[in-house]
Amino acid sequence: MRARSIAVLLLASLCCLAQPAAPPLSLPQYVGALGQLRQSVTATTGAGSVSSLIQNLPAAWGVAANGREFTVPSDSVRQALSDYAKQYTPAHRDAVTAQLDLLLRDAHAMQATQTNFSADHNRLAGILSRREFAGVEGETWYDRAKHAVQRWLWHLIERVLTSSAYPAVGRVVIWGLLALAVAVVAFWIVRLYRETNIYTQFAGAPNLVSAKPWRDWQAEAQAAAEAGRWRDAVHLLYWAGISFLEAQGLWRPDLARTPREYLRLLPAGDSHRAPLVQLTRSFEKVWYGNDVATAQTFAGAAALLEQLGCR
Repeated sequence: MRARSIAVLLLASLCCLAQPAAPPLSLPQYVGALGQLRQSVTATTGAGSVSSLIQNLPAAWGVAANGREFTVPSDSVRQALSDYAKQYTPAHRDAVTAQLDLLLRDAHAMQATQTNFSADHNRLAGILSRREFAGVEGETWYDRAKHAVQRWLWHLIERVLTSSAYPAVGRVVIWGLLALAVAVVAFWIVRLYRETNIYTQFAGAPNLVSAKPWRDWQAEAQAAAEAGRWRDAVHLLYWAGISFLEAQGLWRPDLARTPREYLRLLPAGDSHRAPLVQLTRSFEKVWYGNDVATAQTFAGAAALLEQLGCR
């Protein structure tokens, strides 16, 4: 999965060299864009109008909310639109609107979180005050130095690539990055075909997520946290939540299911949906994204696991 993340970052950086990034949308603007797209889908008059929607669909939406910027890929919507253009039927139209409704629910959930977080902060502080976190430290000086060096290197590369004084060097760096990206993607594809399921094969991983009780997943997460492996700890907490819900009979076990597909199986009014949305988002940021997992990240995931009912 690390190889996949590196490949995505490299390809994204190459795309950024070709064209300037559009300013991010505010959360209300993002909700409005999704609503407008949904209306356009329901108002299509033929496969040609669907193809026009595909051409105007951005590769991803940049969203600014809660003082941070997020990138929401449009791949699932694009695929559903492509299927709809090939087979212009009500069933395929409904598949597109279902994808958009899922994005809208996530956006509305994010809007709902823009409230007073004092209760959550108090709960998080209570978790961090427990005995198992007594010896845990936050980001160390080594981590800060490493991040500073990384920022300096990226800044240097950006200056070389954008400076007219080094055209030959810029071309060499671009082609070198492109070759590296292709090699990493090829490695990731080979590795993907060798994997038997979507979660890392930890010791004793079962054939079904719920075949291992959620308390066992939680215990492994706690052991990873005590060893300072925060990324693995958050990963294991996520699967503890999936195991717990699966054991309740909320869906049929299927290892090929993705995290977003698990969310689609829960109705909007289900009490488990809100904490699972936040737990999934936390897991995706540290496992597939660029966020660095810390003790605070783990504690927040542990609080969400308790909200699911894992007590």
